[in-house]
Amino acid sequence: MKALSVEKIRYLEAAAKKIGLNERILIENASSNLAAIVDNLNLGKKVCVVSGCGNNGADVLACARKLAAKNYRVSAVILKEKNFNEEVKFQKEILEKIKIPVCVVNPGSQKKFKRHLKTVDFILDGILGIGVRGQVSGFLKKIISDINKSGKKIVSCDIPSGLSPDDGFILGAAIKADYTVTFIAPKRCFFLHEGKNFCGKIYVTDIGINNDLS
Repeated sequence: MKALSVEKIRYLEAAAKKIGLNERILIENASSNLAAIVDNLNLGKKVCVVSGCGNNGADVLACARKLAAKNYRVSAVILKEKNFNEEVKFQKEILEKIKIPVCVVNPGSQKKFKRHLKTVDFILDGILGIGVRGQVSGFLKKIISDINKSGKKIVSCDIPSGLSPDDGFILGAAIKADYTVTFIAPKRCFFLHEGKNFCGKIYVTDIGINNDLS
């Protein structure tokens, strides 16, 4: 399967929205397939889901709900260094309504984060996706370091957080994943520069659109 650039992925997403597949539908599709793959990995039943403020975060928060439905013990952490987008807000509200613990961590409360890593079997990373711009902030660098040093298995959603999606360079810090579950097609960064050593085993799944959509 051919690796795609961010530009091509964005084109496919925009084409999907033109035919009526809005952002929320795509997130539900992505998270369902992500949950199915995570379940098949047999990493244990206690998971810490780590979300950023954008759609990559919304994907893993939706996945958290679906893993909980499969009898996983789920704790969700949302890293707040800027305002949540609408999809993250929506998924957060659903989790709270169904009594799944959600902890919001900001640069002033980083110490809370480590507590969520000590008692889990594995970590689901949805901090940064293909929309990452520039170097990772000091706040997120510390979080990424804590995750990498946790000794837990790590599953990254779409790409390992902190990896430049088109060229595979590390943007100051990056998650070193054991598994990467990516959507639509492999990303170019998986095969270039440092990216080759940060993705672990790669799984490709769909979100209801394909490379021929126009």
